[in-house]
Amino acid sequence: EKISKSRGVWKELIVNNKTYLTMVTFHPAYLLRQPDQKKFSWADLKEIRNKIEELKIKVNNLKILVTFFSPSGYENAKNYKHADSITYLPVDSSNNSKKFIKYVNPKVAVIVKNDLWPNYISELKENNSIIYSVSSKFKESNFHFGIFGKWFLNRLKMIDYFFVQDNNSKLILSKYSIQNVVISGDSRFTSVIKTLNENKRIDSIEKFIDNNKCFIAGSVWSRDIKIIKESIINSNIKSIIAPHEVSQKQINELENIFGNSCVKLSCLKKEEDFQKKVLIVDSIGQLRYIYKYANFCYVGGGFSKNSLHNILEPSVFSCPVIIGNLYYGFKEAEDLIDLGGVLSINNSIEFSQFFSELCLREDKEKKLGKINSDYVYENEKNNRKVIDSLIKTLQ
Repeated sequence: EKISKSRGVWKELIVNNKTYLTMVTFHPAYLLRQPDQKKFSWADLKEIRNKIEELKIKVNNLKILVTFFSPSGYENAKNYKHADSITYLPVDSSNNSKKFIKYVNPKVAVIVKNDLWPNYISELKENNSIIYSVSSKFKESNFHFGIFGKWFLNRLKMIDYFFVQDNNSKLILSKYSIQNVVISGDSRFTSVIKTLNENKRIDSIEKFIDNNKCFIAGSVWSRDIKIIKESIINSNIKSIIAPHEVSQKQINELENIFGNSCVKLSCLKKEEDFQKKVLIVDSIGQLRYIYKYANFCYVGGGFSKNSLHNILEPSVFSCPVIIGNLYYGFKEAEDLIDLGGVLSINNSIEFSQFFSELCLREDKEKKLGKINSDYVYENEKNNRKVIDSLIKTLQ
């Protein structure tokens, strides 16, 4: 299973009757090869920031050091005020790891996802630091469990506690005599519920929709637009489109497709603009709030490998979700497709069928939406237990 399924999930670690929390994100080398995946690492960082802020409020004298290997993560976080220190992590050599661990002298070290640096693990153990791995995921084909990976497996056994993504990872570790393993939840559930509870209103969008049925296409790529455009053009409902990349090229592409029937959010001022059928979101940071106005939606990225965007953001608002067919590795997508709240399509014909059905059948819209919101709240309960346990232990 891919790291895309493991990232962004908090794991609960219990060591010496104390509970710790960890999260995994993409390896920097992967981000260098796949720069379009940086948005997911940035999302993970935001979740970690939320956790740090909560702990800082509730736990006295807590000191937190956050390290990055890649400039993309560091540059986005270097001015983050709630961490006591933010720095680059030196390359994982024997000499670098010795110097760094001796200088920092951490009592607890959290390794996020499968960023398992062997020299740092050895030095942390030598330093008597408590080590735990969070949001990690394992399979039998991993290098650590092969004939040439025994030395790496010995490093894994130095880790005090694992917070893994699923039961399969726990069984695999158990097979290799690693028993200190806990399965924990995903903090994104808490994050999207926080967005819902903020109940942020956007007056211009409310006026644009004017109590009509509304379809929202979020984080869409050019491939997504080709699939959904005809259904939008031929419908009588309001549509809001938020492109994955808010560039002039992407905005121009949308304006060329929808012509006089569309207006950009930044230009939504004149009375006749509010009467148009399609609204193009030409700014960033608002989509998670805009989803509250959707009767049903389409989330982009599902026609490119490892690129599906966050389906929990609309799901928390009891919104049925349509996605592309490359969703494997995204646990919430796999779960909700099995439950029936998320619909996967292969082409524009299938999209048109679901689009028309959700436009006409309010009963199906409500049924699918309830499946999605129930899923979010049920999973958030487990995450809440992790947070409460950690705060209690630290206090």
